[in-house]
Amino acid sequence: MAMNETIQKRRKELGLTQEQVAEYLGVSTPAVSKWEKGVTSPDITLLPPLARLLKTDLNTLFGFGEDLTPEEIGEFCRKLAQKAGEDIAGAFDEANAKLHEYPHNEQLLLNVALLLESKLLQTPKAPTHLDEIVEEWYRRLSGSAEKEIKNSADFMRVSRYLRQGKTEAAREILEGMEDNREWNASLPDKVMLQVSMYMQQGKPEEAALLLEKEIYNKASKMQMLLTKLMEAEDAAGREEDAKAIAGKIEAMVDAFDLWEYNRYVPKYFLAEREKNADVMLPLLDKMLTALQTPWPLEDSVLYHRMAPETKAPAFSDMKSFLLNQLESDPECAYLHRHPDYERILGKYKNEIRGK
Repeated sequence: MAMNETIQKRRKELGLTQEQVAEYLGVSTPAVSKWEKGVTSPDITLLPPLARLLKTDLNTLFGFGEDLTPEEIGEFCRKLAQKAGEDIAGAFDEANAKLHEYPHNEQLLLNVALLLESKLLQTPKAPTHLDEIVEEWYRRLSGSAEKEIKNSADFMRVSRYLRQGKTEAAREILEGMEDNREWNASLPDKVMLQVSMYMQQGKPEEAALLLEKEIYNKASKMQMLLTKLMEAEDAAGREEDAKAIAGKIEAMVDAFDLWEYNRYVPKYFLAEREKNADVMLPLLDKMLTALQTPWPLEDSVLYHRMAPETKAPAFSDMKSFLLNQLESDPECAYLHRHPDYERILGKYKNEIRGK
């Protein structure tokens, strides 16, 4: 809400006239009228006594307390994603304009940073200064007083530095990051207490929904941990252990009704170093097919209650990224000589174009 609107609203709520406000502040009644119309603004020396008179604070008076709802942030990011697909530089301009309008909304900043960084990774030859803007956004968020926002920003900065080969910069941030295992340790107990309370209240549906979410989150986290363990074992030269872990990851897809795409990722990782196009292309074909197949949570006995409120992965974005990697990554050049390469690539590129 703009300052002029706040002044008028609070004055009326308190039953004050413009004359009373003017008399209290030692100004003319027409001056107060101009403030409320937005023609002029109060002198800076009048703001503290004006805030006291209106029983509010300076942040509210300036409109700093005005914020976007999560739904508004989501809608803005949806439109921003569409813009970024057409004009990445223009999307950054729109993002900066919105951030200037809501300079204190850290959730907006985090969502915008995550979205536009993912779009940059999918945009070949994007201007380098755009990546520098994302880096500055994360740097600002690293100073957040909100623990979850700070941890998210620090995690993204570490990931970026590792991707860029800046291991020392990544190490410095990691050393300063809070170990969230301690402050998260009570969450499972809290969940079980909430479940017990729902059951005592005769609300089994609410209890089941809460448990579905907990199983989903824990299964997804376990799959991520197993994937990292597989990579570590492979790097340590323990290929048989890495293959065994890949099998467990695949088994988790069936046991916990996880996304079909994840079934093929560990196989892809292990096969990639062999540069065997006869093995890799069928895997890529299955991965791309999985990306175009909806993840039917509503059909799962484990997640059907939470399905309506669960956001599906950005299938089209991931498919575009994978296809761009196939075409432009020098590490994938050996695939281009395989007779099935053009057929597979063409099929999925045409599907993205809606053909």
